[in-house]
Amino acid sequence: MRILFISDVPMESPSSGAEQVLHQESVHLAKKGYDVYAITREGGSGPTVYKNVMGVHEACYKAPSRSLYRFTASSLKEPSSIFRRLRKHGPFDLMICQQPFTCFFLLVKGMLVRTPVLYVYLSPSHEEYVLSRRSFNPIGKAFHTFIRRTAEHICLKKALQIMTISRFMKNKIRSIHGISSSLININPCGVDLNRFKPFPDRNSLKKKLGFSEGKIHLLTVRNLDPRMGLENLVRSVRILQEKGIPIHLTIGGEGPEKTHLINLIRKWNLSDVVRLTGYIPSELLSQYYSASDFFILPTLQLEGFGLVTVESMACGTPVLGTPVGATVEILGNFIPGFLFKNPFPPSIAEGIFTTINRYPPYSSEYGRLRDQCRTFVEKNYSWDRHISHLLSIMKKVKATDP
Repeated sequence: MRILFISDVPMESPSSGAEQVLHQESVHLAKKGYDVYAITREGGSGPTVYKNVMGVHEACYKAPSRSLYRFTASSLKEPSSIFRRLRKHGPFDLMICQQPFTCFFLLVKGMLVRTPVLYVYLSPSHEEYVLSRRSFNPIGKAFHTFIRRTAEHICLKKALQIMTISRFMKNKIRSIHGISSSLININPCGVDLNRFKPFPDRNSLKKKLGFSEGKIHLLTVRNLDPRMGLENLVRSVRILQEKGIPIHLTIGGEGPEKTHLINLIRKWNLSDVVRLTGYIPSELLSQYYSASDFFILPTLQLEGFGLVTVESMACGTPVLGTPVGATVEILGNFIPGFLFKNPFPPSIAEGIFTTINRYPPYSSEYGRLRDQCRTFVEKNYSWDRHISHLLSIMKKVKATDP
């Protein structure tokens, strides 16, 4: 069976959630013996790069996002050219589309007429784009909203089935695009249980990563953009510091909010309490999870799933989060009390204070909690479970193909 993935992100070295989903799904299917191809995209300019990524034949084209003209020209030309080249080796039995633009431009060029399509819906493209920016002029906001929403709608209407990652996102699809509930399948993301697992000696790991002794260590790993709620998290840490709570916060990630966060940390004299690490390499991520005492997810808007939540819990580190999006579904099925009352600083500070007093690090209660986190993820969020459900949805697509 020949399968073609169509995506707006590259797959070789996944960092974002979208890249991780693409990588895991395509590689797992290749390992199961499927003939898997992928048309992907990254920024910049240059020729299309063809490579084999763990059994997946990837063709990654370039489209500079800062130039609308060059982006459109490249997106009109390259995906269709790649598609024709790949189709010479035989027709595809199924196409799995993630994100709207590459799929949309292939539809415009008439490339996806005869092959059944499964659309993997990770987030509303227009909402994510607008929320990732602190300011937006009204004309620019209206333009991007219209273009992204329209492209996404056209792709969804082409799909015979839609797979999404949470009830929250299923409701988004229905409210934004009016898609029938019967066409939408919920399949939560997974976690690599071999890569993300508890570290046997957390004390030595804390020393290795520079975690100071005598502190309760909080961690968050996010794209540094406004919707992630990182300013509120820093404000909540300030509240706890003023109460004399011995905490330290590590923030991993890069993004447009970095300068703003640095300025807040300096303004409130939190340099000894809050550390920005920048991007944390994937090979170190599990170590940061394991060494931390609690992971904090302070999202303000649009948390479609939160891979970091299940990755942290797989390492044994409990997660506290705002009641936003799919975080409610994950933590609500684990310990509902780990959800903050709302996404604002006083509530975040109160939730952290209550939890660290209920589960002080190195207590027996805290040790049992870490074991519960791992067991919960093993039971509910493996990639093997995700792929098994994906295969059943693929069969449904083939069964409904006219």
